[in-house]
Amino acid sequence: MTPVSRTEAHRVFADLYRKTRTPDHQQLIDEAILRSNDVFIRIDLIKKVDEDFQNKNKPAKPALPEDRNAREHREKQENRQKQEQKPKSKSASELVSVDSAKQKQNSAKKKPEAAKQGGGLFAGLFGGGGGGNPANSIAKFGKETGALDLGLFGRNPTISSASERLFRTLKEDTIIPTIQTLRMAEQQGWRIWTPLVYNVFSNFNKFFNAFVSLDSLFLDKISPEIFLDRSLKMQMFYVRFLQRDDAREIIINNLPELVKMDEKLIPRLSVITDGINFGLNLENTKPKLSEVITAFYIVSKKKMHTWADIVTDLRVPPIQEHKFQAAREIQKEVEVTVAKISDDINARVFKKEELQNLRTRYFSIDDKGKISFEFLNAVVDDYVIKHLPDAAKSQSIKNTYKSMPHRLLHLLLRDLQTVYINMIEGYVKLGDKNQNQDLLIVQPGLFRSEIETMNNLVRTIENFNKKFPSFQYTFQQYNSDFNKGTTDQIINNILGALTESAEFFGSFANKLNMLIESHLMAKSSESKGKGSDKMLVTKEKVIEEIKLQQRFLTHFDKAVVSKERINGLSVEEVFLQFTKYLYNYAVIFKDPQTSQKLTAHRKIEQELINLHKEYERLTYSTFNTDGSGLALAVPDDEPGDLGE
Repeated sequence: MTPVSRTEAHRVFADLYRKTRTPDHQQLIDEAILRSNDVFIRIDLIKKVDEDFQNKNKPAKPALPEDRNAREHREKQENRQKQEQKPKSKSASELVSVDSAKQKQNSAKKKPEAAKQGGGLFAGLFGGGGGGNPANSIAKFGKETGALDLGLFGRNPTISSASERLFRTLKEDTIIPTIQTLRMAEQQGWRIWTPLVYNVFSNFNKFFNAFVSLDSLFLDKISPEIFLDRSLKMQMFYVRFLQRDDAREIIINNLPELVKMDEKLIPRLSVITDGINFGLNLENTKPKLSEVITAFYIVSKKKMHTWADIVTDLRVPPIQEHKFQAAREIQKEVEVTVAKISDDINARVFKKEELQNLRTRYFSIDDKGKISFEFLNAVVDDYVIKHLPDAAKSQSIKNTYKSMPHRLLHLLLRDLQTVYINMIEGYVKLGDKNQNQDLLIVQPGLFRSEIETMNNLVRTIENFNKKFPSFQYTFQQYNSDFNKGTTDQIINNILGALTESAEFFGSFANKLNMLIESHLMAKSSESKGKGSDKMLVTKEKVIEEIKLQQRFLTHFDKAVVSKERINGLSVEEVFLQFTKYLYNYAVIFKDPQTSQKLTAHRKIEQELINLHKEYERLTYSTFNTDGSGLALAVPDDEPGDLGE
């Protein structure tokens, strides 16, 4: 039907816009109506989009031609029959529990009995009823609320014009952005809100849509029975809204955050606020919405009915607080997000433990976070004793080595070559002084690249020191040049060697640490009685690859026989010491990755705090770090949803 007046056009437009559509279809509608502000053009645009979308997605079946006059006559006849027929209760069966439906049926059966009650003829004439209680009389209700027109002597109450006007107050310019906002709340709100806030918005969205769709009922006179049938969902969502005293506050406080999620809605915030406030304040109007609904029940049942009676009959479950009441696709998104957060938490917990183990296993860190390098004294003393002439074995020479990075680097590299490299390069004497044997721990060539890099660095530093024997360069200068850079060509040469050495120490330590981690995992499994034969064999099997696995360091419990200071230490102790020194050397010479590992736990701890908060928001439960997930159980007896 083509609207003939602008008022009627507004109603036709509202009905067309509120039709149920898929999200993609609705988005096309929203984009189309932005092309014009004229209501007649908007109607044509919506019809065109609907027609195009239907033709594209569901080809229409060929229909037999039908005479236009006959079709219009048939449509009018069908509309008249629908108005006259008694409304069916399909909506009630979808939305109300079985017990509630039975209660309503029983209530209907008791009508004759109720008719026997009351105060007789004069009570009927003057609006009495309800067992003679004046407080519950129809006349008093109509007078106080304005929801009823009582007629002569109150014998034939009807719905007042003020009640009908309540459903026709909002215009589509307010309804459209309000519906768009509430629809976005239902689709995206779970990403930022707790289940309670989301469910309050979702319930209000359903109520608001159901409410504004009822204005078309009042184009003509309708029976109260038709209104009550068509408005059943609206009633139930409204009852549930009123059940929470904080629902209005929740919506008002979270509305700005919601609107900010869509830039297109921000300029229309005031209009949206008007629409939301209208829906939130329907108990502050005269008559109230609850009173209007009550009035329809009174007229329909022809006896006194209260809002409390309606609430009791509908038996509406309260809004859930602990889990999202959402469409299945949204629930699926929530589940996927929770699973990802769980994985992220587990990954960061593992990483945090790994970094913590690295800190405690290889570094000496005091309460203030300062690293101690006291072990260097023994390394320097050992090197000076074995490699320098007696005249150069003074404390001042030792201090010179420890205060100049290029000299200390040469000393440390030579010490590694002399003391430790043989452990990973060839056969090692294991046993004791009287009885020992040459055994392989690591397959020769497995660390070939590290050994070659070390030899090259030694040559580079030795050449520099020979070329510039009097070069004075302190760690304080090195720290400054490392952070700020320098234009001095000589210093840049040594800076390059120091930086390359730092990265070498860090990467070398990581490879050895992988062997240590694998060894400790195997020891842990063995102590718990979970060691397999394949794992136990690795106690004697040469290491042929470097990867994280459950395997022992070969001959880890045998003592090393050597002329160096590691003599008498077990293979396990030597590898731990070797790895410790490499990590500390990497920090001394400022390897960025190793230094970051020492402070990364702070960032991870903050990330874990945020992830736990997000997990608790979505699940209303705490997360067990053992990966089991829920620790605080969500109640299983949560009330059900009302349906769409």
